[in-house]
Amino acid sequence: MEYETPGWCRNLVEAGRLREGEEVLVVVDEPLIEQGSQLATAVKEAGGRPHLELWAGDRPLVHAPPSVLDVAARATLAYSLAQAPHPDEAAARFEILATMTANAGRQIYMGFVTPELLEGELSQPVANVEESARRLLAELEGSKEIRIRGRAGTDLTLRVEGRPWKSDALPLEAGDGANYPGGEVFVAPLKDGADGVLVADLTVPYTVEGLVDEPVTLRFEQGRVIEISGGKAAQMLRELVADAGEGADVIAELGIGLNPAVKPRGHVMLDEKAAHTAHVAIGKNTGAYGGDNDAAIHVDCIFSEPTLAADGRVVPLR
Repeated sequence: MEYETPGWCRNLVEAGRLREGEEVLVVVDEPLIEQGSQLATAVKEAGGRPHLELWAGDRPLVHAPPSVLDVAARATLAYSLAQAPHPDEAAARFEILATMTANAGRQIYMGFVTPELLEGELSQPVANVEESARRLLAELEGSKEIRIRGRAGTDLTLRVEGRPWKSDALPLEAGDGANYPGGEVFVAPLKDGADGVLVADLTVPYTVEGLVDEPVTLRFEQGRVIEISGGKAAQMLRELVADAGEGADVIAELGIGLNPAVKPRGHVMLDEKAAHTAHVAIGKNTGAYGGDNDAAIHVDCIFSEPTLAADGRVVPLR
């Protein structure tokens, strides 16, 4: 029988801008072995040379598996899919991205993905928000101070002077890393440049399943979290940050969601791209993020209905 490429595989091949003859790393965790094989087959059908590797070992991994890094060192495109990512494997996952981008490679990372999600929503056509992303990037480029507020009480002042604004909604270029689906504009604030309060009323990964049980409040002073309060999700986040050690409580990222086709449902990979959301992350932001804070974790805290001002000027979030 003739092989029919799954829709999500076609979408990833297109998003990765796969070129004829290039070496491609496909790395998956154990629940996604079958899907990794499907993606490797799709890469081969599209003219690439796939190398399928397994993200496995004594979990949580301190470093990426040597076989994965060996392929990453010579590949020009990587797809990394995880159904069950560990929160404290951020540094290990970043090793793939750093290896790829150091050699002008490209990477697409997808976390918390299931076969059902791949075969369902992620097999559908994707909204093109490139124009919106370019417009917002132009509005924010060169800004020094950002004030971000949200419906549930977020009111944060972030210093971003000298930091590049980036987007995963643009075509993937050499040296880029992105998620799929794309749909955000983001920046890495200075590590001492966050003051105020963040109220995540939507999603905090690695805590409760789905949307938060009640809003999670993080208070920042000079870039560090000094208090985390709320319900069960807040308690789990406090424990995660305490266990992760140095750098885990430091501001890492501000991201603005642009994708009108995505609705928040308690899935961080999708919710952080949704229009009418924003997220503030703590932890690691080195490499492609554009920051200099090293940590074992990177945790996005997502909130609803953001408003934004850059250097005192209101920036419309259409």
